[in-house]
Amino acid sequence: MVIIRYQRVLITGLCLFAILISGIATSEQPKEISREVTNPDVTAVTPSDSSLGWTKISMTDAVTGEQFTIDELAKQGKPVLLHTFAVWCPACSLQLHESEGMLAASPDAFTIVGIDIDPNENQDMVKRHVTKEKYAGYFATSPKELTRGLVGTFGTGFALELPQTVIVCNRTVNHMGSGLFRAQILKSALSQVCS
Repeated sequence: MVIIRYQRVLITGLCLFAILISGIATSEQPKEISREVTNPDVTAVTPSDSSLGWTKISMTDAVTGEQFTIDELAKQGKPVLLHTFAVWCPACSLQLHESEGMLAASPDAFTIVGIDIDPNENQDMVKRHVTKEKYAGYFATSPKELTRGLVGTFGTGFALELPQTVIVCNRTVNHMGSGLFRAQILKSALSQVCS
């Protein structure tokens, strides 16, 4: 009888321990903050806005080592589709694949820029991620000044919710918001702000 009680107490204790450990492991994982967006509210910021200094901040492409700025890319005449991301963010990867699919269908329609805004990630991590996923475009870790500039333009939520999508076109910067934008929504937004 004592052995059966001991076994029950031991099994109950092990179950509680397992639940506690799984809860701790789950809480240490990064939380993805995302949603699929079906009707974005695109807001434009004009080039005279002093908060757009971040478009001139130089970044280094993680794969090629090439220096670039958002402003330089925009001056090439194609819209720039900018996505913030982190390598651990599944919604970010889905967003980049959506844009990649659009670019594959229309190779010269726009330029993709991916900016990793996780301060714990580096160029090597971004390069491995981009190479593994075979993304096309420009991908870099965000310099602190760039992240500060984006937050100054779009608010603190910009750095807290991933992914964020911005379209730079016709001398305006258009913030689509956070969440996952499917290809059809992106095409509609590009058509709306770039025509």
